[in-house]
Amino acid sequence: MSSVPRVCSACGAPSAWDARFCQHCGRLLRKDEAPPRYYGVLSPGPAFVLTVGFVVASVVALIAGSVVATILLLALAVAAFVFFYGAARRNPGDPVARRFFTSGYHLRGWAIVARASIFAWTRALRDVVRLRGEARSLRREREPTLRSLGEAAYREDEPLVRALRDRVREIDDELAKRDGERAEVLAAARRHVHEEREVAQSTRRLSVSDIASGGDSEK
Repeated sequence: MSSVPRVCSACGAPSAWDARFCQHCGRLLRKDEAPPRYYGVLSPGPAFVLTVGFVVASVVALIAGSVVATILLLALAVAAFVFFYGAARRNPGDPVARRFFTSGYHLRGWAIVARASIFAWTRALRDVVRLRGEARSLRREREPTLRSLGEAAYREDEPLVRALRDRVREIDDELAKRDGERAEVLAAARRHVHEEREVAQSTRRLSVSDIASGGDSEK
């Protein structure tokens, strides 16, 4: 099987050589369409090895203390990566290119999960801090109210006793409400992170040829 991609005659987009449909526009690809051949262009595999080689060499140069060589090798690594990415786009059926793009999709999904998790827990932490501050204020009010209630009961001041007792009940209800809100905030953050993780684990990018074959192209 050829590793050279078949180019759609309708939109010009490359597809894997064994693809039945164009991965860009969905047009049926004919078997008699001759694949284009690129001369003087590295395939994805050698281009990727070259990129990794330049990166490793730049790390060695950095350890050796040669800043100029490190910068030069990093620039060459970037240039090699540009060549690799272009070769991978032209030849999506190449195993190295396919693995690179698949890994990229997975990393992108987990990056989205990490960003959503940080956002959810940051917002939850802000709400928890606010609720704890309100609860501390209520507890500070509750202690002197209880002392005043005891003094009023000792003096047998029934109107004041009823008013203070009602206020203590209100404070207790507010404290219970804050505790419930805090628990709900934490539970909502956990649910949000769990849902984002489930989406990242279950999402899979399928090409047109994968869909046509029922998603069994990798089996």
